[in-house]
Amino acid sequence: PAEFADSKYAEIGKSGIANLSSGNVDAWMSTFAENAVWQFNNGDSLVGRVAITDYWKKRRTETIDSITFSNEIFLPIKVNQPQSIEQSGVWVLSWYRTNAKYKTGKSMIQWIHTDLHFDANDKIDRVIMYLDRVPIAAAMSKK
Repeated sequence: PAEFADSKYAEIGKSGIANLSSGNVDAWMSTFAENAVWQFNNGDSLVGRVAITDYWKKRRTETIDSITFSNEIFLPIKVNQPQSIEQSGVWVLSWYRTNAKYKTGKSMIQWIHTDLHFDANDKIDRVIMYLDRVPIAAAMSKK
């Protein structure tokens, strides 16, 4: 039902978080399909590369002062026969420790799990991000 996928997909994921860390959102978004969907585990979502780009540019310039990633794990897999609701095709499952400093002067550290799905043109067309909003809200609080 599934097999390892080409490591080039893991490299796309790694370069994406490196570009986010450096603030180069445009380079990161060049790996996304026009119709990409970004889903957060709380049910929020962004639809379209333009909306995703706008969101992350605003976060990096107005909300997040700096962000770094460490202890990264990237697992590229190809789903040949979906076992439930997952989409067939190439996925990269990733885990990394995120350390973000916010414009409030506060910081947040947590492990984040992100799933990337690639279309037939090797562009990211779906992101599912699992994170805890509580430490993010606390770090964004001006109190």
